[in-house]
Amino acid sequence: LLRSSAASAAAFAVLHLLRWPSTLIGRLTCSFLLGYLLSLLNGDERRPDSRRSLSLLALVQSFWHGVLPAFFDIDCKVDIEELRKCDQCIVAVHPHGVLSLGHYLVISGFHPDLEKALPARRRCALSAGVLFKLPVVREIALGMGCVDAHRDVAKRCLSKGLSLSVVPGGEREQLLAQRGQVEELVLKQRQGFVRLALQHGVPIVPVYVFGEAQLFKQSKFLFGLRSWIQKKLGIALVMPYGPFGLPFTKFPDPIRMVVGKPVAMPRMPDHTSQDLQEHHARYVEEVCQLFEQNKESAGYGNSMLRIV
Repeated sequence: LLRSSAASAAAFAVLHLLRWPSTLIGRLTCSFLLGYLLSLLNGDERRPDSRRSLSLLALVQSFWHGVLPAFFDIDCKVDIEELRKCDQCIVAVHPHGVLSLGHYLVISGFHPDLEKALPARRRCALSAGVLFKLPVVREIALGMGCVDAHRDVAKRCLSKGLSLSVVPGGEREQLLAQRGQVEELVLKQRQGFVRLALQHGVPIVPVYVFGEAQLFKQSKFLFGLRSWIQKKLGIALVMPYGPFGLPFTKFPDPIRMVVGKPVAMPRMPDHTSQDLQEHHARYVEEVCQLFEQNKESAGYGNSMLRIV
């Protein structure tokens, strides 16, 4: 922020000497835009805790604690004693859904027990790179501790002793999100977060958000093109609709977030491909068990899980 402010001041001095633009307001605007452009390009999203603001985090938590319950029927189940044993971990949230509401609940420390066991100030959230290209959204994301979902950035976070939160299904799962009896997790080939856990010897905490995938149906219009864009650019162009076919109108299904027990991972910096597959399969089995053991109490007894 100091660098961008200095750049804005320097730009204003130059523009003032050149007397361009002709008005003071024009010079101030151009100077601000130049300074902000430098802020957009400074790579803060690749540096853990570079712009985290505890004041902003507290403000956002307070705001959403008041607002979210007005729009969503939310409840959380957290085994706080098990989580407190984790000095550091990777929180894996499933499924992504259209909104990724579950990940936001984790990022903001929505449930007090989760916040007590794993304070948001000690976590970084791996987030889609496109978020950091959007003015204002970028500032909020950085202030809440979000970082670019790049492998090197994740390693940096873990090396600094920070925990991580991630949605392994990513944009692909977001694009495929569909209301229905069968919920799909894009997890079969998603091994990067397990690799990180093995390299650093940290447990993975599975989180399943019942109702996330049931909030919307999605149109298949131009799905082939949207799928190509998602694979090439990492952007999921969702087309959700709700009751009566109204776009972006959600169904009133309840959201039930269940935080599972930490899945211990041995420290194996030089693990083999076979080691990775073995521990990934073990984690997938834990997620399936978490789903089956809690779907009835969450109100989704007829739902089934498919790993793709």
